Amino acid sequence: MTKTIKSGPPVRQATKRMIKGAAKGAVPDVSDQLPAAESVEQARLRRAQEIVNGFDLPPKVKLFVVEYTKDMNGTQAAIRAGYSAKTANEQAAQHLAKLSIKQAIDAVLNDRIEQGIFDGDMVISRWVEISQANPNSLTQYRRVNCRYCWGEGHRYQYTPAEMEDAKLALFDVNAKRALDELPELEWDDKGGLGFVGNRDPHPGCPECWGEGVGCPFFTDTRKLGRESLPLYAGVKQTKDGLEIQMHNQTDALDKLARHFGLYKDKLADAVEKSYTREALEERFAGAMQRAQERQRQVDEERGMVVNG
Repeated sequence: MTKTIKSGPPVRQATKRMIKGAAKGAVPDVSDQLPAAESVEQARLRRAQEIVNGFDLPPKVKLFVVEYTKDMNGTQAAIRAGYSAKTANEQAAQHLAKLSIKQAIDAVLNDRIEQGIFDGDMVISRWVEISQANPNSLTQYRRVNCRYCWGEGHRYQYTPAEMEDAKLALFDVNAKRALDELPELEWDDKGGLGFVGNRDPHPGCPECWGEGVGCPFFTDTRKLGRESLPLYAGVKQTKDGLEIQMHNQTDALDKLARHFGLYKDKLADAVEKSYTREALEERFAGAMQRAQERQRQVDEERGMVVNG
């Protein structure tokens, strides 16, 4: 799996300021709302409180962030933070889509990485998040309208700036033609104004046959939500342009499957523990007999059995 990408300098600097403030005696404003825990867990929560309290967030939202960093479960974090169980899922989704809250969460998680306390449960939670993330919410391939789709008479359609440039270009051409005593060219609006680049193709367009034109689309990574953020692994500049990098979902699923023992060969394990060769042969013969009987019944239902 791709290594974890740490957040940028603003988050790290904020984390250092928060930790420094805590060392001077800053009192967490959410500690009284948190349940008692074992000593290691209590230290982890206290550390999270210190970091989160350095962010300009409402107290209830700070508590949500602290609760979320326990198990990365947004709905349960919202419930534990005091939101209604009926609206917890919606509240969590709204919170996790906000940049300020994401930065607070990243600050806590990055601090745990740096402190070496990114425990096994947290790793498994990250694997689950990666495996369940939606790649289509991060990057897409879209079919959009061509220049002729929605123009008048399916002729070339301009944007306002393009039409202005075209008129200026025609003015220059006519100025040169006047010097050569040539007749002036008339302006042609073609398909008119109104081209919108992300509009759907026109099904009856004679130029693209309703297929439109293909183009890649990348979501603004500053606004990634939890449905796509776990997949995001940065941007790479290549000779062909920018490339969105993603964590490997198949790799995450493979690790989860191995962790929970889903690759175990149950039949082989049963054979090793329970059956002799004679018992296996007997079971096989019985299975074959049942299969043949079932096939005979199916043939009878279909009228395929010939008497005699």
